[in-house]
Amino acid sequence: MKYNIVKGINKGTIVFIHGNSSSSTVFDEIMKSETITQTKIAVDLPGHGSNLDGYIYDDDFSVISYRKKLIAFINTIDDDILMAGNSLGGHLAIEIAEDINRLKGLVIFGTPPLKKPINLEDAFLPVEALQTFFTENPANEEIESSVNVTVFNKELAYKIVEDFKKSNPKVRKAIVNDISQNSFLDQFKIFTNLKIRKYIIAGSHDPSVNPEYLKIVADACHGNCELIHFENCGHYASLEKPNEFVQTINLIGSKVFK
Repeated sequence: MKYNIVKGINKGTIVFIHGNSSSSTVFDEIMKSETITQTKIAVDLPGHGSNLDGYIYDDDFSVISYRKKLIAFINTIDDDILMAGNSLGGHLAIEIAEDINRLKGLVIFGTPPLKKPINLEDAFLPVEALQTFFTENPANEEIESSVNVTVFNKELAYKIVEDFKKSNPKVRKAIVNDISQNSFLDQFKIFTNLKIRKYIIAGSHDPSVNPEYLKIVADACHGNCELIHFENCGHYASLEKPNEFVQTINLIGSKVFK
């Protein structure tokens, strides 16, 4: 697993996991922040960002492979852990949560916890343009058009476009395969039953996630989940609202790392 790390001065390590066809760059401003005093690690999943070499098989990009690699890496960290996952990164964080030895908290955004069998129609909104994120080799104009839908601030779209074009096309092929084979775990059950502190960040203009479904998830946690709303924000809260995101992570960290 490749990653960026910024050592902190206080107890606790925050592991940031990006989404499909994205990279650790969506956490760049967070990694630079000096107000978060815990250690920060932003991973690049295989086929993304700085982690492109050495992966040639379709299975390298499967949810099963990602789970194994993340669990093996995070459990080498001798510290209490807070995981924060965006989109696919949030789904992966949920799926590995029960296997992380010192997990104290979980933050997801752009991530509706899925049931098994997979309930895409309940969890996501029907947006045709976003099918590009499940297309192995889309045209450049399709990528740019799709990405523009995902962000509230269109000036930030180029960052997502760059990551998308750099990512291995087999990533998207593998996700489609995992969906068709129902390879994802029952994330709804895992998330709602976790006894650690849990947080869902919801962008007011996230085009993909069904906000009503997020309320159902939070309610099913019976008080052990906080639903946090970011106004004027799309799918990438850490990129689109870095100051608000840092403040939120700081507040969560003060509760998680006691």
